[in-house]
Amino acid sequence: MNTELITLIRNSELVELNYAYEAAMPVWPTHPKFLLGDSETYAGGDGNYNNLLQMGDHCGTHVDSPSHFIPAGNTIDQVNVRQLIGRGVKIDVSHLAPNTEITVAMIQSWEQLNGEIKPDDIVLFRTGHDAKWQLRPNHKAFLSDWSGLSGAGAEYLLAKGVQVIGSDAMSLDTWSNSTFPCHQIILGAGKLIMENLANLHKVPSFFVFIALPLRIKGGSASPVRAIALV
Repeated sequence: MNTELITLIRNSELVELNYAYEAAMPVWPTHPKFLLGDSETYAGGDGNYNNLLQMGDHCGTHVDSPSHFIPAGNTIDQVNVRQLIGRGVKIDVSHLAPNTEITVAMIQSWEQLNGEIKPDDIVLFRTGHDAKWQLRPNHKAFLSDWSGLSGAGAEYLLAKGVQVIGSDAMSLDTWSNSTFPCHQIILGAGKLIMENLANLHKVPSFFVFIALPLRIKGGSASPVRAIALV
């Protein structure tokens, strides 16, 4: 047992990178809403408390499996979870205007100032869109106008050996791009996409990232508990 590693993890500052799962949380317009209902309660004389959950597999902070856009792609239970444990790289693009495409030149400019992106990194874009997260009926601003990664940007990161790419918006693709190039390119390469991340403003440019999905047989995605160790 690596006691030094355990001590290091326990002594690190932990930053939550996901939203709470709660009633009236925003979801993609065509996806099932999150529902929580009492199954057994103390007040009902059941002697314990537990709940029935209902949600889509892309609800809240989640990871997309390749099968989400690739018919022969791995489902979420077939994903190698080691892909979701590694060095997190935060690229802050929150200064961009809404609905802006993040280009290769922008990523390269960031690298020149902060350091090179390396193989197996987990690259997360802070667009600042998480500031618009609100429960229904005040959720509409969160459902539009987010910035996203260009297809060329996705190809650039994959060529560097990046395993996971994500953002704090509803989709990694730019809001106005209905062809979803990032999903096609990244998931088509067997890599993973993280969406609806929170609190990226609280982490430095480099940190330890961990986000483990539920083992849902045949699932196209999974909610996660995403954390940063800094």
